[in-house]
Amino acid sequence: MPLISKQREVQIHLSSLYDNLQSSVEKMKKELKSHRTEYEDACHLHIKSGFQLEKLWLTADRNYQNKFREFETHCFLLEILTDYRDEEGNFNHLDEFKLTLESLLQQFIKQEAYETCAVIKKWNDHFLSKQQ
Repeated sequence: MPLISKQREVQIHLSSLYDNLQSSVEKMKKELKSHRTEYEDACHLHIKSGFQLEKLWLTADRNYQNKFREFETHCFLLEILTDYRDEEGNFNHLDEFKLTLESLLQQFIKQEAYETCAVIKKWNDHFLSKQQ
């Protein structure tokens, strides 16, 4: 006989997942600031060079845009997970949550937003690891 029920184990796992997602968002905020600073520095260098350092500027822009997309996706996932959390910190309607994530994946696949899909799939796999 297990010491902890399967339902409680799932709730503990989801709480840990939620905390990890929050930590990821906070970490990415700092990384995003750093990427923004790098982008601004590259812009200034590009201008000072008489517009000769376009590759540096484009790389910094691409890095910033990628990090922003990743940050935005994590924030979106955190918001969704929060919607399924009650005042006591328990997660309800887990089947509905699972369907929401699957629907999001399909939506972003249709949009060919594969980087966003990869982030959603990673967290979806974490969620599913204790559901089965």
